[in-house]
Amino acid sequence: MQKNILQSKRVGSDYLRNTIFYGVVGLLFVAFGVSQLKWLGLQAVVYLAIGLALLWAAAANYLESRKYK
Repeated sequence: MQKNILQSKRVGSDYLRNTIFYGVVGLLFVAFGVSQLKWLGLQAVVYLAIGLALLWAAAANYLESRKYK
């Protein structure tokens, strides 16, 4: 039983670590996409879409991490 509790805490912290990583990288992609929209056009929209997908993954990881607290 004790091993399950420790594993649960570890899994929750892993999800939080992923949340932080995906969130930061997603924000960087979104910021780059928005800043380059004027010059790159459709290619900047691709960066923006990648950033939004990463932010969605960060939100999903955060919500999943709450199950393991």
